[in-house]
Amino acid sequence: MFEKFTAATRQAVIRAVREAEQREAPEVTEEHLLLALVDDPATTAGRLLSEHDVHRDAVTAAYERARRLGGLSESDAKMLRELGIDLHSVVANVERSLGVDALAEQPRKRRRFFKSHTPFSAAGKRLLEATLREAIELRDRHLSNEHLLLAFLHGNGIAAELLETHGLTYQTVRAAMRNAA
Repeated sequence: MFEKFTAATRQAVIRAVREAEQREAPEVTEEHLLLALVDDPATTAGRLLSEHDVHRDAVTAAYERARRLGGLSESDAKMLRELGIDLHSVVANVERSLGVDALAEQPRKRRRFFKSHTPFSAAGKRLLEATLREAIELRDRHLSNEHLLLAFLHGNGIAAELLETHGLTYQTVRAAMRNAA
């Protein structure tokens, strides 16, 4: 699949891997991939993110909030609230009982067979697969950063919520892709 990526998208994946390594993360996650898109304003995806004020600090803050909520997004917390479950209260009780970092993602030992390989998380792999599906649906021959951005928006979760909060929707990205072509 990597051979179908544009040069810019290959670079984004490489930046995501480097981001994970710099943070000593055991896996490359969606957060690392989104940060890689934010870091390249030369692409249509990077320009759209910049125009909608989605910057590195906003991405990092969104994922940090999610980590404090046990990995759930604000919309997940809202749905639980509607069911009568106050996630903030649950987190506070767990932290009182088990310690402040009890719900924080614990770093796992890296299982590497080759020193240079940082594996992708299951969610990161699903995102790359969704990128391929976006390109196929649009009948594009290559996978671009814009397909990756569409994959973020097609799903749900922290990245989709962050992007939509900043006014980026699936439709706005598709329109920008048509205008750039």
